[in-house]
Parts: sequence; C-alpha cells; structure tokens
Amino acid sequence: MSKFYIDKIGIDITNLQDALEKIIYFIDNKKFGYICVTNSRTVHLANHDDDYLKIQNKALLTVPDGVPLVWIARNLGYKSVDRVSGPDLFPAVLELSKSKKYSHYFYGSTPNTIAKIEEKMKRNYPSLEVKGAVSPPFQPIADFDIDALAVEINRLKPTFFWCGLGAPKQEQLMALLQPKLESTICVGVGLVFEYFAGTVSRAPVIIQKLGLEWLHRLLQQPVKMIRFIKPFMWISVNLFQSFFNKNNPIY
Repeated sequence: MSKFYIDKIGIDITNLQDALEKIIYFIDNKKFGYICVTNSRTVHLANHDDDYLKIQNKALLTVPDGVPLVWIARNLGYKSVDRVSGPDLFPAVLELSKSKKYSHYFYGSTPNTIAKIEEKMKRNYPSLEVKGAVSPPFQPIADFDIDALAVEINRLKPTFFWCGLGAPKQEQLMALLQPKLESTICVGVGLVFEYFAGTVSRAPVIIQKLGLEWLHRLLQQPVKMIRFIKPFMWISVNLFQSFFNKNNPIY
C-alpha cells in the first residue's frame, strides 16, 4: 500500500472511508495484523525510538490521526489523505459491524470506564457481540502475560481486539500479541474508550479542524502537558519543511 513519510515513519495514504474498505478487505481475505492510529506525538516517538519505529512501520495500517499529519500529506501532494482519528474510526467500525456481524473485545482503561463501555454497547449496539471487556493492571509491558492473553483471544475469536493502553504501550503490546493470534485484528485506540464512555469529552468540531484537539485534551489532563511540548515543536518543523518538498516518494 502507498505511504507518505514523515522522516522515517510511513503513514498510509488513506482517509476514513478508504480505511474502512481496507479493513473489510483484510477480514474477507483473512489478512490479520494490527492497526496503529498515529498522531503527532507517536510520529515523534517513532522517529526517536528505533524499536517503536519498527512497530509502526510493520503495522497492517498506520493511519493519520492528527491534523498536522494531514496537512503535511497534502503539502506533499497527497490530496486524498484525510484524518482517521480513533474516535471516528471506532464508531464507524461498530456501525459496520451491524451488517458484517463483527465481534469485539475491549482491553484497557479503568474498571469504571470498561463498565460504562459495556453498558453503552448493550444500549446502543445490542446486536453486536462483545466477546470480552477487560481493564488490565497498570504495569510495564514486560509484566503482561502475552501468551495467556493470546490463548484467551484465540478461544473467543473476536474480529477486533481494541487496545486502549495509550501510546507507546498499546502498540508494543499489539506487536507482541498479534503474531500469536489466529483470526483477530488489533487496533490501538488510546483515549477512545474514555470518549466512548463519556468520562472524557472530545473537542468541538471546529477545534478539531483547526488542529487544536491536543490543546483541548491538555486542558482536561494538564499533568500530561510535558509529553506534548517536544512532539509539538518537532511536528511544527516538519510541517514547515513540507511546504518546500513536493517530491516525497511513495513506497
């Protein structure tokens, strides 16, 4: 599949509708893997951590969640690229699941949020099968029992394993788990569980379009501000450089 590059990380040339069509194709053709929903922070992380870069670049799909990534793509001439955010992809797949009979497993967040997700699924998507909903302990990636989790997922056979551990942990877990899975696609969704459960509010649409959703998020979680300073400065430089580079190769 065609990609555009921001330094060393490849981002799929896609948009929400195209991503959904690709996901349907993967499932129909039994091509399973993990999907990275990649924003400015994770692009920065990948370009400064070779192991994390490999995880991102080996994904079944690496979709652009973040307006700056879309702006860079369009500056480079890829006009079909549009944002594929976790909070948009997740409900779109749930809607798709009504006709496709896809099943789901939720993994991450807090027990309270997981309980709210289960309640909302029963209320809003009663026809969809939830194979599992788990809030794992907060722990280093090395402490997760990947083998036991894989056995559980293969026993239940959900179509989608939604991983809401936050980056980079969720991508690290998916990269370890996916090779052991038989018939499941993993998707890393960050704060999507909180948005869906209503424990964190999403920015208004106008703020999203201006590329300032990160600021709205920081106002709700100011303790995380330090994590965004370097990625914000780094992606801003790359955005500026993209104005002058129209010949970025497609791989």
